[in-house]
Amino acid sequence: MTMSQQSDVQAALAGRSVHEPPPERTSELLRRFARELPPDETTISDMVSALGDRGLGVLIAVFALPNILPSAVPFGNVPTGILPLVFAIQLMMGANHLILPDFLGRRKIGTHWLKALAPRVASVLSWIEALLRPRIAWVTGPRAERFVGAIAMILAAVSTLPIPFGHNLPALGLVLIGLGLIERDGLAIVIGSTIGLIGTVLLALVVFGLAHGLRFIIHAHHVRFWRYWHWR
Repeated sequence: MTMSQQSDVQAALAGRSVHEPPPERTSELLRRFARELPPDETTISDMVSALGDRGLGVLIAVFALPNILPSAVPFGNVPTGILPLVFAIQLMMGANHLILPDFLGRRKIGTHWLKALAPRVASVLSWIEALLRPRIAWVTGPRAERFVGAIAMILAAVSTLPIPFGHNLPALGLVLIGLGLIERDGLAIVIGSTIGLIGTVLLALVVFGLAHGLRFIIHAHHVRFWRYWHWR
């Protein structure tokens, strides 16, 4: 089988015509998005409109990306985690189109940092996209997407918690889930879900350990205080 025949077969498996050009990669979409941004500020509604023609997958992936790295601003992961949570809830509910609350849609943000960040993020995405292809079709089916949406909702909720380094793995899982939805790559969705849930479990264990240690310290302090006044 020649290379052209192989590409035709892959196009047919992906559900598009042989002569139809391949869809724009998310990395290229993000670069174009950065070039077309207004010079000063934009609204979240306009950002979603620019990115939303590719479905909820690209929105989840793009808006979860900032939470992969440690936030330079205290509690900076909280506002950036709200939008992926909104998108994941709608994915879980099987929404045919995105419904963005007005209070979020009207919110304005500066575009300077977006113009600087988007090309860097696109470079990372282009490397990941080279590994993606349509596979494990049952994971990307309509019924399975509701279950995937439930997992994404959990990961998005965890990524909003103001706990240092607690949001990194769940956010990485969200990005892989979003890219898997875009490229119909069930393996990417499974890997992303696994990474995100592992991060969630590790965070829960850390929080439980800290809470247990704090309880032990408080109890020891009370016992010491009681003994001091009892034997005084």
